[in-house]
Amino acid sequence: MTETAKKGNGLGITGFILGILAVIFSFIPLMGWLTWILAILALVFGLIGCFGNKKSKGLAFVAVLLAVASICVNQFYTAPKVKKAAADIFKEVVKNVDEQKLNEAAESIGDAVEKAVEEAPAE
Repeated sequence: MTETAKKGNGLGITGFILGILAVIFSFIPLMGWLTWILAILALVFGLIGCFGNKKSKGLAFVAVLLAVASICVNQFYTAPKVKKAAADIFKEVVKNVDEQKLNEAAESIGDAVEKAVEEAPAE
């Protein structure tokens, strides 16, 4: 392969594509795990592309920026919305718990434990 044909930065391009995917998935609330995987891969490929190739570092540098941006969007935009939604669901569940049924269940468990202790063979 001649020197003129070897102008591209494959790792930079790979990091760039992964960075774009990471940014896209960072806006989807339950895809935080995929955002992190794609962002870390984009960061690794981007950094290797920046430091490994003397020419054409542009896409590799943009890959690093996209990876950092996707992590920031995920942590400061999407994750708080998911946490708030989970907290709202938990509050609704707790509000709907019938205290009388809960007390009856606790008494039933206590009676079952006492019965098991009484029936247990003495050593």
